Amino acid sequence: MRFFKLLLLLVALVAVLPAGASAAFKVGISENNPPMFDDPNFKALDVKQTRLVMAYNAVTKANKGDDELTSRIIPYLAKAQAAGIDVLIAIEHARGAAEVCKSNRTLSQCKLPTDADYETNLRAFLQLFPQVKTITPWNEGNHFTQPTSRNPKAAARFTDIAVRVCKELNRKCKILFADVLDQADSAKAKKPKFKSTLRWIKTYKRALKAKIKSGTCGIHNYSDVNRFRDTGTKTIIKALGCKDYWFTETGGIAKFGSFKFDLKRQLKATKYMFKLAKKNKKVKNVFVYTWYGGVTPRFDAGITERSADLTNSEPRPAYNEVKKYF
Repeated sequence: MRFFKLLLLLVALVAVLPAGASAAFKVGISENNPPMFDDPNFKALDVKQTRLVMAYNAVTKANKGDDELTSRIIPYLAKAQAAGIDVLIAIEHARGAAEVCKSNRTLSQCKLPTDADYETNLRAFLQLFPQVKTITPWNEGNHFTQPTSRNPKAAARFTDIAVRVCKELNRKCKILFADVLDQADSAKAKKPKFKSTLRWIKTYKRALKAKIKSGTCGIHNYSDVNRFRDTGTKTIIKALGCKDYWFTETGGIAKFGSFKFDLKRQLKATKYMFKLAKKNKKVKNVFVYTWYGGVTPRFDAGITERSADLTNSEPRPAYNEVKKYF
């Protein structure tokens, strides 16, 4: 009888363990600011993977006076390496506010690089940072701020270039396919349709030479997470047809557009984000975006409140929810 009581107690303890103890997916932090690694709240999580978004031409542009490489990328990767953290590199448009690209495509951040230009920059980056092995060839490819949104075939070519360059450099890279946003034709629709996103995916897959069915695809599912639905995530997973998936950028939004600043709502969305990841066994990684709140006036999904120097932060309620998964 005593044995069975102990067994029941053990079962009960397992049931109340933090979700991360039994979750089938790993959790990482997506943040572009190097001081995060020195933040005591970050160190308390024992993070094993982070995500850094960078311009496709960060290395070659540095030779012309641009400081992204020296001010952000080099210190970021050095701190991550010192802490034993793997960094997912997400490559995107040239530096600059890309929100203007919807109406003005003449700026450098709105222009698509040539295949040769992309390859030159990627090869230079990988040679400079041999520790990098996890790559998204193009970030959020179907969003209007990315020039690939108007040319999914180019996004496919960049993916194939990344696969080939890694092989030529004898680098065992983890390449993330697609990396798309769950962008509905009408985000506020009660029953959203995804015709535009599905057209982008279909064109991308037809142009892609690499075998997407045996690979890992990236998804950004802010719309689902913050509207407490799964429509976009399920639609994209079905359309991509990959072996497994990473939520390469996701999170509860504190403030953005029609979402007024609300930390309670952010916490609720953060909880739903993990619930959504649990619903599909093919989801293997979740990168929470972002660490610092209040960095930009336009978008805030930070799980901490930033300090003046970014070296110390004040946890928001969403931070404590994320902490359960480490």
